[in-house]
Amino acid sequence: MYGLSIDVIFPSHLYHGTLDIYLDSFRDKLMAGQYWKPNRDFGRGLYTTISLDQAKTWARSMQEKLNEGNPCVLEISISPEALNTPPSYRIFTGISQDWAKYIYEHRTVKSWNDDPCNPHADIVIGPMADADTGKIVQDGVKLKKNSEWFLDKITRNHANRRLDTMKLGNQIVFCNEDHAPMLHMSGAYHFQGRRWRYHGNEEET
Repeated sequence: MYGLSIDVIFPSHLYHGTLDIYLDSFRDKLMAGQYWKPNRDFGRGLYTTISLDQAKTWARSMQEKLNEGNPCVLEISISPEALNTPPSYRIFTGISQDWAKYIYEHRTVKSWNDDPCNPHADIVIGPMADADTGKIVQDGVKLKKNSEWFLDKITRNHANRRLDTMKLGNQIVFCNEDHAPMLHMSGAYHFQGRRWRYHGNEEET
């Protein structure tokens, strides 16, 4: 088996949708593993996206679900060169059976520390699942469905139309707290009234 060497080139900024009531916590510690929940697409980690609009959607959905705080999007700069040892990656370049199986296995772990990977990659990159993934997972477990059934369900929108990779959106998940030095919160977008306003860290100190 040949060794695989890859260069992953990140954009200048990534984005994380959250609520303004959690901003101080993120400023204190951007990567806080004790808050990372299991049963997520790519396992426990800090979920980011290359799309500011997608992160805004995440933030709005979070506010609607919790009914507290205001939508907020963290702007995160990334510096892989800050690490002494390069991270390990798992990269899904598009929709595939392996991608669906990976999500299904991580979405159905039974306890906080369970992980189907051995070991889990430090950074996982790939498409997002669409539709109501949590409900689909519940139905799949109840009906004893496999990952092929799951793949069909998570690549359709609410109108049951098939989506391609570009329409699903992208997510980059940081799963190892030891790699916190590569990430820096450079600012945040706050939803105020009917518009989003950007504040750099320097403006808020």
